[in-house]
Amino acid sequence: MNKISEEDQGEIGNFVTELTSLAEEIDVEQDNVREAIAKLNGKIQQYNSVLKKSRDCRDGLVQQMHDHFDGKPEKWREGEEGEAYATWLEEWEGADLHNVELVEQIEVNGVEHAGLLDELPTSPE
Repeated sequence: MNKISEEDQGEIGNFVTELTSLAEEIDVEQDNVREAIAKLNGKIQQYNSVLKKSRDCRDGLVQQMHDHFDGKPEKWREGEEGEAYATWLEEWEGADLHNVELVEQIEVNGVEHAGLLDELPTSPE
């Protein structure tokens, strides 16, 4: 074969047209996803802000619990009430109140095939 036939060139042209159209649709959808992620991250930041306030409140309560526990006689702390209190304190202290991670933006790469196909030579010259 010394040259791509007109029929094959037409078929490649159809692929180029379809790939170009789909690449444009991918770009639009990617923009929509970026906007959605930006909105989602805004809500996550608001959530984390309230979570920090709740964490600060919890930390204050835990400190009060420690102060109360530490102020009790050793006999009470080692007794049934003290053990129950210590367990309660540990539950509060160990509550996982870490921030929610932000969502990373996405990037769709590699949708440039239409241009590549369109620029391929039709003959060895």
